[in-house]
Amino acid sequence: MPEDSVRIVRDCLQAYADGGLDAMAEYWDEEVSWRAIEGAPDDVGEMRGPERLRRYFQEWVDMFEGITNVPEELIDIGEDRVLAVQRAAGRAKLSGAETEIRFAVVYTVHDGKIVRGREYLDRGEALKALSAEGGVRPRAQNLPHW
Repeated sequence: MPEDSVRIVRDCLQAYADGGLDAMAEYWDEEVSWRAIEGAPDDVGEMRGPERLRRYFQEWVDMFEGITNVPEELIDIGEDRVLAVQRAAGRAKLSGAETEIRFAVVYTVHDGKIVRGREYLDRGEALKALSAEGGVRPRAQNLPHW
């Protein structure tokens, strides 16, 4: 059910807030596929499997003190997909600079696990990509900040 996909993504992000990467990884399928924002400095192409995805996220945790990743909006876009607008923030360990970024992720959920994630610069870029794939049926669920 679509609301189950939204719940799974919300619970996954909350698991990170509550228990870190190990807790978050419990929501990833064994065959999870992930892609950072195409062309971004951290874009290494498609990443496959929980171990590779965990290393990717660990690099961010290692760079930023107190890093948070909060969903600002979750949109059920049908076909077990969820568009999440997220805000990540933390203090860079090397420079001490406070950093904040908003970005979007399109999650695909199957059998209660996240099987695919694609990051986009913003909500508009994600919607453009989704439209190119053949349409979107959004049902937004705005969330309070955690």
